[in-house]
Amino acid sequence: MIRVLWTEMRRGESRWVAAVIAAVGLWHFAGDDAATSDWVGWWAQTAVEVQVFAVMVMGPMTAAAAAWTAGRVHRFRTVAWAEATARGAWSQAVVVWASAMAWTVAAYALLVAVAFGRTAEVSAVTAPVWTPLLLGASVVGLQAAVGVAVGSLVPSRIVAPLVGIGWYGCLVALALTGADGTGFPSALLPAIDEHWDMSFQPRAERLLTATAWCLSAGLSVLALPGLLRRRATRPRVALLLAPVLVAAVSAGLLLTYRPAEPELAWAVRTPQPERPVCTTSGRTTACLWPEDRHLLPVARGAAKAVDAALGSVPGLNRTFYERGLRPEDPATTGELPVMSAGTGQQDMTEQMMSASLPLPPSGCDVPLMKQAGGYPGTFFFEAVVRGRAGAPAPYWGDEFDAALGRFSATPRATQDGWIETAAEAIRACRPMPLLPQAAAARQDAEAPHGTAAGSADGTADGSAP
Repeated sequence: MIRVLWTEMRRGESRWVAAVIAAVGLWHFAGDDAATSDWVGWWAQTAVEVQVFAVMVMGPMTAAAAAWTAGRVHRFRTVAWAEATARGAWSQAVVVWASAMAWTVAAYALLVAVAFGRTAEVSAVTAPVWTPLLLGASVVGLQAAVGVAVGSLVPSRIVAPLVGIGWYGCLVALALTGADGTGFPSALLPAIDEHWDMSFQPRAERLLTATAWCLSAGLSVLALPGLLRRRATRPRVALLLAPVLVAAVSAGLLLTYRPAEPELAWAVRTPQPERPVCTTSGRTTACLWPEDRHLLPVARGAAKAVDAALGSVPGLNRTFYERGLRPEDPATTGELPVMSAGTGQQDMTEQMMSASLPLPPSGCDVPLMKQAGGYPGTFFFEAVVRGRAGAPAPYWGDEFDAALGRFSATPRATQDGWIETAAEAIRACRPMPLLPQAAAARQDAEAPHGTAAGSADGTADGSAP
C-alpha cells in the first residue's frame, strides 16, 4: 500500500499544485508587515489566518488536482483494468486522495512554520493555538475527497477546473451571505474568517467536532464512486458504517448547536487575567492583556503623549483598558482597541485620544446642539477637546466653526466648567449645556427692562449714562 501511494505521489499532478500553493503562501505570510498586519503577534489569529488560506486557496486547488488525477483512468481508458485489480474502488480512491493530501499537508506544514515563526518574533508569549489548524487541514481533506469523487464519476477534462471554481465560489457565497457559523450550510463548511485578538480563544470542542465531521464525511464521499459505478469492487457496507456514523453524529451536533452569543459560534471569551499589565503617566493609565506585554513600551509612550496633550482637561476618560478587559469603573474608562499586535506608538496614541471622549449610554439618541449648527453635541465636544489638545478639528460648517471660535475665546476656567458639565450630560444622554457666550446672552435677555446683567447702574458696560 505504501509503495502504491508513493508511486501515485510521484505520478500525480498534486506535487506541482502543492509547489504553487507553497510559493503563494510564502509570499503572503512572509511578506505581511508586522506593524500593520492584523494576525502577526496573536497566536489564535495567526492560526485562523493560516486556516483561511488553506480553505480558500489550498482546498480548491487541491480538489481540482485530485479530480484530474482521479479521472486518469477514464482519459487513459484503463477503467476495466482498475476494476479488475485486487484493490477495491474505495481503496483506490483513498490512495488518490492520500497522494494529493500528502503534498498539500507538506505545504501546509511549511506555511504554519513560517506564520508561527513570524508571530513568535513579535509576541512575548509562546502559546501556539492548534485547533483552527486541524480544522483547516480537515476541510481541505473534505474538498479533496469531493474532487476525487467527481473526477471518478464524471469522465471529462473540464471537470477538474470546475471543481476548484465551484469550491471557491461556494465559500465566497457563504461569506457574502454573512453566515454566523450555525445552521445549514455554514456549520458544515467551517471556513472561519473572524478576527480573534486577545479577547477571544477558539472553542476547542466545537472545532474538533467540525474536524471529525470533515474527515468522516470525506472518507464517506470517497466510497461513492465504488457504490455508484464499480459494482465488481464495491466497498463493504460494514466498513462504511463507522465513518458514516461519525459524520452523522458530528453533523447533528454542529447543526443543533446554538451559542449564547451569536457572534461567538467558533470562539469563547478569554478568561480575565488576575492582573493586567498597566503603565501610568501623570493622570493617564493604559492597561493591556498580559499576553500583549510586548506592547508595554508602546503603551507607556502613548500614555505620556496623551497625558501631555490632554493636560488638566476635566471630564475625560483617563484610564484605558485593552478591548476585552473588564475595568472596575466602566463609566469613566475608555476601551483601547489594539487592532494589530505590532501597533506603533502613534496609532495607540490616536486610539487613546479617541477613547478619552465620554460615550453616551447604549440606545441613546444623542441630542442635537442648535448653537453649533444642529449637529450632535458629541461632535462639538470632540472638537473642543481636539482644540485643547492642539489637534485640528473637523470642519462641520461656518456656524459650527463660529461657535467653536467663540468658545475658545472664553477663559480657561470657564471652558473647564463647561467641558465637565458636558461630559456628564453625554454619559447621561442629556442635552448639552449652553455655551458660555449663549448663557451670558440669555441672562441679558432675562434681566429687567433697562437693567443689564453685568451693570449695577443700568448700563451694559458699567459706564455712566
